[in-house]
Amino acid sequence: MGTEIDEVIHQPIRTRIMAFLGNAGETNYTDLKKSLEITDGHMSTHMKKLIEAEYVVAKKEFVNQKPNTTYKLSRLGRARLNKYLESLKALIQG
Repeated sequence: MGTEIDEVIHQPIRTRIMAFLGNAGETNYTDLKKSLEITDGHMSTHMKKLIEAEYVVAKKEFVNQKPNTTYKLSRLGRARLNKYLESLKALIQG
């Protein structure tokens, strides 16, 4: 009853990424990495998993001749994040 935990999100770094994007909307690679204080390796590994699950959308472009990647939650990602939070709340409340 609402207590199934989403294994894609239920990992500390991915939970933090999803929560950050849920609050911030769209953000770029550098700002996300600095805000969460994670390494390039962690960013790459965990964003790949979230993008493959279609929870996060990445947009790559050039800004002032420099590569810029932005991320945002997909519609599915936002729905899964909300369900994940509801499941945690149900577990906590028993």
